[in-house]
Amino acid sequence: MNSGARALIVSFMLFLLWGTVLTGPFRYFAYAFRDLYTWVIDSLHTQTVLSGFVIIFLIAVTLVVLLILGASRFSQYMAALCALLSMIYYLSICIKNDSFDLVSFTATFGLALALLFLIFQANKASLWLADAYVFSIPVLLFFELVMTPLLATVKASPNLLSFLFTAPAAGLAARIGNLFQVPMLIWTVFLFALVLIPVLYLSKNRMKN
Repeated sequence: MNSGARALIVSFMLFLLWGTVLTGPFRYFAYAFRDLYTWVIDSLHTQTVLSGFVIIFLIAVTLVVLLILGASRFSQYMAALCALLSMIYYLSICIKNDSFDLVSFTATFGLALALLFLIFQANKASLWLADAYVFSIPVLLFFELVMTPLLATVKASPNLLSFLFTAPAAGLAARIGNLFQVPMLIWTVFLFALVLIPVLYLSKNRMKN
């Protein structure tokens, strides 16, 4: 299977299962970058609208770097590195909130699985797992930049499709708003499309299984 098809399958599964315990490790991997960049930009007291564009840009650059690494010999280590980062971020949230939940099991399992794949050189399985982490980022952006503003535009609850997924009540889209009186949904869909261009191109040029 080529890398583009693998990326499409993984992204679709992440989308359908977003918000469930199963995708917990992958969500926290994407959250780690979003929340880090948000914290840095807000610490600099960046104007709200500008901060939205900058955070999206930084997330997009991070995604491109990860996809480029996935096309190199470093790809065999990607799953383990991503799983470790996800676990560290999840633990930091748990320590901050002084509570743990079922995601702790799946996050630990994800890291253990990645390490086992690395130790036994199960490269094909490792590529699938790495993609689950990497493509959690564009899936997160889809919810932040498409689903959330779409539901807000039609004045629907973020829980409208809770049997499939729950969209964020607010997020990056809210920072941009109706800039220059252009509807927020148009801005955010445009930005998501821009991010998607390099993702579609680079996702085809990585290791195959």
